[in-house]
Formats: sequence, C-alpha cells, structure tokens
Amino acid sequence: MFDKINTIIDIFEKAVITIGMAAGTLLLFTNVVLRYLFDSGITWVLEAVQYIFAWVVLIGAAHGVKAGIHLGIDILVEKFSRETQRKISLLAAALSLLFVGTVFVLSIQYTMKVYSWGDLSLDLQIPQWIPYLAIPIGLFLILYHLVRVTWMIWKGDILHIHASEASKALEELQR
Repeated sequence: MFDKINTIIDIFEKAVITIGMAAGTLLLFTNVVLRYLFDSGITWVLEAVQYIFAWVVLIGAAHGVKAGIHLGIDILVEKFSRETQRKISLLAAALSLLFVGTVFVLSIQYTMKVYSWGDLSLDLQIPQWIPYLAIPIGLFLILYHLVRVTWMIWKGDILHIHASEASKALEELQR
C-alpha cells in the first residue's frame, strides 16, 4: 500500500520538477529571444515563470527530504555513540516536524484567505490561490517525507535525516 503511494508521490514530484524546470527555462528563453531579436515579448511570461518556479522549489524541497540531500552539519554529532546519534536525529526530526507542521497549518489558513478574497493574478488572470497552493502542497509532502524518515530513524534503519558520503562511510566502518 505505502509502496504504491510512495511511487505515485515520487512520480508526481519528479514530473513537477522536470516539467516545471523545462517549461520555465523554455518560456524565459523564448521571451528573451522575442525581446532581443523581434523587439517584442510575452507579457505574462515572468509571472508564469515565478509561479512555476515556486512549485518547483517547494516540491523540490520535499523531494530533497526524501532523498536526504538537505544540508546536515553533523561533525559534532558524529563523535557520539550510535545510540546518541539516533536520539539527536530523533530530536532534530521532531523539531523539524513541529516547525513544518506549524507552517503547513498556517499555509492552509493563508491559502484559504487568498481564496476568499477572489483576487486574480495580474498578467495570467488566474485565481491567485492557485499559485499559492504550492505552499501547502509542498509542505504536506515535506511533512510526509519527514514522518517516513523519522519512522526509519526510530526503527533503526537509518541514523540521520540527511545522507552524506561521510556518514555512510562511518556507518560502514562501525558495522
């Protein structure tokens, strides 16, 4: 069951990141060519790219939690025993869950407020809440991955929230 959910989420994240980066780059490139070669441009491109990249950044941050590629400074933590490292990682995960959970709830409230205002974006003329939806969706995915990582630390499958070559090498040496 969870494998299917994880696969769907993984496909969604990779699609948003890949298609978003490609679309944003293509739109910007096209607009630059139009501006410099034909002295014209597409007025809505900058706004569209801004919204696309907001989605890419937030979904990419979630995918980064899953992949363990976020920065982790653990030079001091590495000096402790394996069990102490696990406890420190669980504390870090709990604090991360608390922070992201709080911001997630606030982002839902804010997006609902934007929805109630009924504003349209300036150039694209789409409801303003649609681009803002990237925030709660991205934060929900971050929460989902943080819960999974925290559970894996709790079970002892992994030792840290992040992955690093140094951590992996040390873990191999300690086994």
